Amino acid sequence: MPDTRKNTTSEMRSEAMRASSEYLGHGFAIAASVALFGWLGYLLGGVIGGQSVLTLAGMFLGGAAGFYRLYAHLVLAPRERLEEEEGP
Repeated sequence: MPDTRKNTTSEMRSEAMRASSEYLGHGFAIAASVALFGWLGYLLGGVIGGQSVLTLAGMFLGGAAGFYRLYAHLVLAPRERLEEEEGP
């Protein structure tokens, strides 16, 4: 007789890992965009002057881009899928 409880627990853990990895990916994407845009602002600031101001501006722009990506993935994409399913 197979142990169905073990399979259910394993399936629940697998589902929890899948769901948490999706949101962990969003967090890493926001952090990466802040770091990337901050670095680009740092480089641009070194070329034209105003390094600290452009670094901060780049970080804010990166944060905005990361949050927009999160919003688009969690709000806009499901809304569009729902509209496609409903049809014209």
